[in-house]
Amino acid sequence: MNHLRIFFFLCVLAFSANAQLHIDSLSHIDYQILHGANLNDVWGYVDELGNEYAIVGTSKGTSIVNITNGAAPQEVFWLPGSESIWRDPCVFGNYAYITTEAEDGLLIIDLNPLPQSNNLPTAVYTGPVGSSWQSAHTCYTSPTGYAYIFGSNRGNGGVIILDLNPNPMAPIEVGSYDPYYVHDGFERNDTLYTAHIFDGFFSLIDVSDKSNPQVIATHSSPNSFTHNIWPSASGAQVFTTDEISGAYIAAYDISNPAQITELDRVQSTQGTHVIPHNVHVKGNFLITSYYSDGIVIHDASYPNNLVKVGYYDTYPGQTPGYDGCWGVYPFYPSNKAVAADITKGLFILQMHYNQAAYINGHVSDLATGALLENVQVSVSGAVMTEQTNNAGFYASGLADAQLVSVTFNKAGYYPLTLTANLSNGQVTTLDAHLLAIPPYSFNVHVTESQSGNPISNAQIRLSHPMITHTGLTNGLGDESLTLYYQDSYELTVGKWSYQSVCTTLVITASTQDITIELPKGYYDDFEFDFGWSVIGNAATGMWERGVPFPTTNTVTSPDADWDCGKQAMLTGNAPAVNPDVDDVDNGFTTLISPIFDLAGLTTPVLNYARSFYCYHGPGLFNDSLIISLSNGLQTIVIDQVGAPQGNLMSFNYVSIPLTGLLPFTNTMQLFIRIADDAANPNITEGGFDHFVLTNEPIAALSQSQQTSTFQLVPNPGSQSFRVAGIQNEAQLSIYSATGALVGTQTITPLQTDISTSDWPEGLYFIEIDTQVLRWVKIAQ
Repeated sequence: MNHLRIFFFLCVLAFSANAQLHIDSLSHIDYQILHGANLNDVWGYVDELGNEYAIVGTSKGTSIVNITNGAAPQEVFWLPGSESIWRDPCVFGNYAYITTEAEDGLLIIDLNPLPQSNNLPTAVYTGPVGSSWQSAHTCYTSPTGYAYIFGSNRGNGGVIILDLNPNPMAPIEVGSYDPYYVHDGFERNDTLYTAHIFDGFFSLIDVSDKSNPQVIATHSSPNSFTHNIWPSASGAQVFTTDEISGAYIAAYDISNPAQITELDRVQSTQGTHVIPHNVHVKGNFLITSYYSDGIVIHDASYPNNLVKVGYYDTYPGQTPGYDGCWGVYPFYPSNKAVAADITKGLFILQMHYNQAAYINGHVSDLATGALLENVQVSVSGAVMTEQTNNAGFYASGLADAQLVSVTFNKAGYYPLTLTANLSNGQVTTLDAHLLAIPPYSFNVHVTESQSGNPISNAQIRLSHPMITHTGLTNGLGDESLTLYYQDSYELTVGKWSYQSVCTTLVITASTQDITIELPKGYYDDFEFDFGWSVIGNAATGMWERGVPFPTTNTVTSPDADWDCGKQAMLTGNAPAVNPDVDDVDNGFTTLISPIFDLAGLTTPVLNYARSFYCYHGPGLFNDSLIISLSNGLQTIVIDQVGAPQGNLMSFNYVSIPLTGLLPFTNTMQLFIRIADDAANPNITEGGFDHFVLTNEPIAALSQSQQTSTFQLVPNPGSQSFRVAGIQNEAQLSIYSATGALVGTQTITPLQTDISTSDWPEGLYFIEIDTQVLRWVKIAQ
């Protein structure tokens, strides 16, 4: 019989530039050219003659490719299907099973005719009568002849168990497990390992009685978005991925299910936001499809020390999104692998599994011998910076043998660098002994600027790159901090009903104690917790305080531009680039300020920065951000944002004069409410920052914040600063941190120096020709 033979040869020039280590490219198929399709997941099959095939899920159907000759792959079968970005294959014996989130049911392909014929019989299964389902996310088939269907559109989308043994083309449902949605799973020896992506944990389930699965244990994963799970060959460990930006592959000891412990966690490239997808275990190696990092191999010979030993990058560039490699199948007898890149196509690869060169040891105090935890250990050339555990132990490694330098850093100790010669397959032991830095005391005294009276319970944060010190002032307004580094620090001091101060200063052992004066007033940039509360019934996206985490097309900006620090109040701030992961869903969330006193004031102005996003396709945008003011008896809306937005979020400043809106009392509060109305769900996000009450609008902050052509030097400074970039006469306006106008001055190219000798320490805004710059005054 004539076979459908389409040969695809590797174009060496096209793919030789792909980054790779211990993985060789044999060939590549461009499915955009072949079928106009993107790729989903991929699995493998070997016929009775030893021919190797890739079963490829695509957005438009299922493809089967003979990869026996890796340099000349041949597509031998193509079956169109409803368009879907999810199509996941698995194999039992000589039968392939393909799930999709299009409502095509479970596709079954009889592979027995291969290689003699590509006329492959097919069938579709949609469940038993009265309990049918039409779509599912993924599947797994065990060697004992059971198929596990995950994420179907029946019930909660848990697990459906099918017996394939009587007739692989006509499965029989024999059980289910449906208390949670299950995204993916694996079964061996009657233990089912499941990943609950939206609930953030994995489960071990006893399925010896398929009709009555029983949970053995559960455990959370590092980023609480558990995408897939795979056990080690021994079954003593499992490995998971979290499908979230910057997440980890993690290893766990499950030998005692009642006490599961995390052993290690790694990234493909530390510090990037690349998303891991599917991890598989082959012997002592983990093979992971890692989106824009391609295929990554980790040596898991020591599960507490996962070492990156190989990679092949299928996707140019590096993104925090769902771009690049979706799936990998590494289980061919020839040590080939196939990798399905969403837009770039199918890669046929030759894998080389080499044991890592390992290093470990203990770190202790040189003087006392005490073992030290949380010591940062940086091995030159290693992917991950490690930390010692509570027994002072660290472990790291490299893909290839070499001479390395190892640097040990811990707050309060002098850094130490040693060298070691690493060899593949061997563990090199390198212990370190760190010398403690002599500590010294530094006292911060906090007073009211108007009266000079001490302020108790003022919050203090003193930040150095190696350590952050925090404290509260006592009844005398004092807090004594024990410091180690004689260096530059960021100092922030604040308390509700006072205006916070942030400044930069150099502190040494001979630096005199510092006095910080806080003006009375209401100010909050959310660097401290001043007691804002949250109520609501939203399923996700409740207000929280934190550093904004960027999400695609929504939260991409940092916090408000003109306050201290980097924090803000945000609706849902989970570390995921997908904006639909932790936005406001199915309910409302309201942020409530602490009580503030306006009694007796005549012209108060409320100033704040807020951001809002509401978008979800072509539907109705019916959500809004509503800001209300209450005096304890009456509540009025003072600000509302409801216009649909498809643009990126950004913080916009608002100044609202409060005179005449409602009677002022000593029990005023602000309410910031965001809701996602169930009638028409949207992706809804909000932010709130830089709350401050003034006697006049903060005019400078509402100016367009274009890139400035001017510079203030030095910044920070003490006695003066110079305006660089002045070419013509210009008007300069100085505003305090609260937006109050301090003064104005005319500057020219010949007169650019501004004296600040009589200015209090703190943050200032300098407006020059509608451009606003920050300047910080510090002690001399």
